[in-house]
Amino acid sequence: MPKESNVTEDRLHIQALVPLLVLSIVEYEVFTFSKATVTAANQDAWLSILIGAFIGSIFVYLFIKLAARFPSMNYFQYLQIVWGKPIGFLISVLYLLFWVSFLSSIFYETVLINKLLFLPLTPTIVPLTIFALSLIWLVSYGLIPIIRFFQLLLPFLVIPLLFLGLLFLVTIKIERFLPVLENGILPVLKGSYLFLGAYQGPEVLLFAAPFFLRIREGVKASLLAYNLTVFLGFINTVAAIGILCVDNIKEAVLPGINVVNLLELPGFPVERFGLLLTLPWLIGIFTTLAIYLHLLYSGVFQLFKLRPQKWILFLVTAIPVTIAYFFPNENLHEVLRLYLTVFTVPMVYLLPVMTLLLAIIRKKGRVR
Repeated sequence: MPKESNVTEDRLHIQALVPLLVLSIVEYEVFTFSKATVTAANQDAWLSILIGAFIGSIFVYLFIKLAARFPSMNYFQYLQIVWGKPIGFLISVLYLLFWVSFLSSIFYETVLINKLLFLPLTPTIVPLTIFALSLIWLVSYGLIPIIRFFQLLLPFLVIPLLFLGLLFLVTIKIERFLPVLENGILPVLKGSYLFLGAYQGPEVLLFAAPFFLRIREGVKASLLAYNLTVFLGFINTVAAIGILCVDNIKEAVLPGINVVNLLELPGFPVERFGLLLTLPWLIGIFTTLAIYLHLLYSGVFQLFKLRPQKWILFLVTAIPVTIAYFFPNENLHEVLRLYLTVFTVPMVYLLPVMTLLLAIIRKKGRVR
């Protein structure tokens, strides 16, 4: 397996941050988080997203500032410099546990999608094995090949979703967004929190920073990538409210699929638009699994001073796959997703900003 310590020989241009962040953030929940956001804010969920996007953009900007202080190190490496070895090690272990839970949830969602949309009679172990083996093959080559793979897949994710957004415009009913702020601002703020919680992924740039040339110049690319994913989520939520209405969203299992199935364009040569959502959905799930499996794998051998070996990758992959296989039911999965959403804000957003503030106070890392 190629050693990533040779990254200085093959660093990526800063523009590669766009596919990395877009495909790290977009996954199963981005197409269903409208349910949680709408449950909190009702028809004002669109406002929750705008507020959450502004807050999230500030966090992404600060992430670049943090990465720029330690341009040749990843997040786990300078956590122990900034916080001290015991606390830094403990925080890193918390991330590993968080990623195991997150990966277990997404692996389980691959089974759900297969049952709902593709091959409902196929045994659970089949899609799990296919995903696991293909991910092991990709992750074994290291982060740079993963990012280059993301660059190839980005158009197949974004173009169908943007086209769907155009189709939604002719079907949305404006009256379903009224009255604005019917229940005040607090539900909107709660919806903003849930929006941020649905967007795991921006912290990936803290681990990928050493693989990029001049990471300090990555503000524009990072903000572009983050807000592109926000725009895709915004389209999905506005369409869900304007087509399904709030009450139907709360009762739906997969609002994104329901919205697409209701699209009717008389005279249009295509009658079913499911592929425009399911293809990006599968791409989003696979790429998110790939990047987080890489982070989990590299984090394990980095924290515990192990040599990168394939048997470790197989073992690390087997843990979330096994959890997903023995997951008892969809209700428990929804509970896990809710906890992950709640804990994403402190783990993904607040801890890196606290690390930046502490690094500034303790004068750690580069100032410029």
